[in-house]
Amino acid sequence: MRQPKWLSLFLLIPLLCEATDLKPWFGNDYEAELRATALYQNYRSVATPSHHNIKREENDAFITLSAAYPFKRYSGEFEATAAFTRHQSQCWDNFRVTGRYQWLNDNEDGDPFSLVTSLTLTEPFSRALHDISSFHHGHLEGEFDISFGKAYGCECSKDYLYRWWSVIGAGVAEEGSPWLRGDAAFEYNANGTHLFRGFVNTLWGMGGEILDPYHFRGYGKIHHESVDVGFRYGYVIDCFGTLSIQYARRVYAYNFPENANLVLIEYYCPFGSQISSSY
Repeated sequence: MRQPKWLSLFLLIPLLCEATDLKPWFGNDYEAELRATALYQNYRSVATPSHHNIKREENDAFITLSAAYPFKRYSGEFEATAAFTRHQSQCWDNFRVTGRYQWLNDNEDGDPFSLVTSLTLTEPFSRALHDISSFHHGHLEGEFDISFGKAYGCECSKDYLYRWWSVIGAGVAEEGSPWLRGDAAFEYNANGTHLFRGFVNTLWGMGGEILDPYHFRGYGKIHHESVDVGFRYGYVIDCFGTLSIQYARRVYAYNFPENANLVLIEYYCPFGSQISSSY
């Protein structure tokens, strides 16, 4: 009897693991971190200047399974994402690998702030490249990021009381034009149990073309812009991990799905003695 595709995804959870983590802090050395993330995305139109606002109601779901492994100043991550959209039905969307290096560490080394550089390589499937709901630029994508931030400690919390961090990145695919990324976040840790985050995520494609929803071949050649604003809450379940829920709203879009609502649920499980500060 042939098993459903969705069942195979959940059977792979122990083997795969986390969405790419770009914060300037790592987890505990030599302790693997596994994550399972489910994202729901809803929007009713696509902002395109040539066609005005195209009516296109979508209800998409993405499941990401990933693993990170920090060792000293290095960290390696692998992730796989499956898509459940109009264009992709229970299909693998992409595979991604990330290498990171930490130049400065304010938590352990007493540096004025933390600084990490990373390189991410992504291989989307062709059907994902042709999916407006899945944001890919080419068949092979590379992105270089610089993340920096500072944490402020307190005796009543496990790792930090509050911290801020930002990410600046640039990417390019084998075709099309580069894109830029700019993210910022502020986090508060209440007694090491309740974790709060407010964030802004932006993406800017440098292409010169207008999005045509009827002949879509990826975002690589398109001049697209988007700004998402959101909030996240995480609950630390002692040594069993952290369960989080996140909501984001797309407040600005150009050649991109507009007014999108994004709800994310994530389970983070570190294989160590305590929850690390990389959450």
